[in-house]
Amino acid sequence: MEKSTSPIAMGIATAAAVGMVALMMKRRREQKVPESMKAWQLSSYDSDPAAAIDTLTLEENVPTPSEIGPNQILLKVDYASVNPIDWKLFSGGLHGLCPVASFPYTPGFDVGGTVQSVGAEVSNLAIGDKVIANTGLVESCTDPAPTPGGPAGAFAQYAAVPAELCVKVNGMDLKTVVGLPLAGLTSYQALFTGVGSTFTGESLGDAKEGSKVLILGAAGGVGCLAIQMAKKAKCHVAVTASTSKMPNDSSMTKIDFVKSLGADVVIDYQKENWATVLAGQDYDMIYDCVGAMEDLTEHAPKVLKKGGSFVSIANFDPSSKSTDDVRFCVFFIKSNSEELQSLVTMVKDGDLTVPIDSEYKFSEVKEALKRSIGGRSVGKILVKIDH
Repeated sequence: MEKSTSPIAMGIATAAAVGMVALMMKRRREQKVPESMKAWQLSSYDSDPAAAIDTLTLEENVPTPSEIGPNQILLKVDYASVNPIDWKLFSGGLHGLCPVASFPYTPGFDVGGTVQSVGAEVSNLAIGDKVIANTGLVESCTDPAPTPGGPAGAFAQYAAVPAELCVKVNGMDLKTVVGLPLAGLTSYQALFTGVGSTFTGESLGDAKEGSKVLILGAAGGVGCLAIQMAKKAKCHVAVTASTSKMPNDSSMTKIDFVKSLGADVVIDYQKENWATVLAGQDYDMIYDCVGAMEDLTEHAPKVLKKGGSFVSIANFDPSSKSTDDVRFCVFFIKSNSEELQSLVTMVKDGDLTVPIDSEYKFSEVKEALKRSIGGRSVGKILVKIDH
């Protein structure tokens, strides 16, 4: 006779099988990571960002944010990219808009690396995927700060990142795209609005075929991307730059560099006043990456068509406002993976290049930030994270 299996035994076997499947699924959703990691941390605000940079410390036993939320991933960071907003937060002057709610915290927003684990509700990413992301200025600098991960978090060996902000870049060299998220989305939203808006919910740029666009500070990390995007959209692009030498090629000047990216008109701001050169030419938009008040109040009205847009990422003076002649806009980017994906596609298709100014070791984050605060970088400043 066949020996029958009791219901109790069958139940135990089923529970064991279910448990084994759950364990296997969990292992497929996470890889072993160390309990602690190295991370750069700032202990408090300082009204002088340069002085704050000097107080940064590389801590070696920071808890790894391994207990991620259901919609997060844990990223093993291979590269980070420096942006001016990283050190601008250090003064506390932007606390009302994007607070650092708890100290110490790990600065930096642009990350690129390998997925180590995925939250229970993440279906579009898997362990081993190479991704880039902007951890989110307005998304992570909140009060209270999101947990785990906290504000920013890029200058560390591991980072907890919302999966919805990540874009897969499998097969691509991380160095070529890690500088894209924050700077790329900033320029994209400044030029075309997309999901972006002013602090009061108004639209930003409306660049399209035939639009006349002036980019101030075009050789920097955001400006050099904006040139390429505007030209891809078939805009007429004027820019300001200088004859300073390129950091990695002494035979090329910044003016040569922006010309190579497709700028139609290049003005050496050290020799000429752009408002004089372009006076009366009815430009549709000025994209301001410099932040000089006189550019808004004195120069822009001479160049823009009546009601033209002056979109700034650098002028946060409370007295800055729109007039009958100039529509003033200032904004912070909104992190968005769909827009970032379109930028990555542009890179893949050869329509967009992310120029690299310099690369620093993980131990040299202070130097990388000082390079940024000096205002002379051309393209993106990268940090290689060691493990």
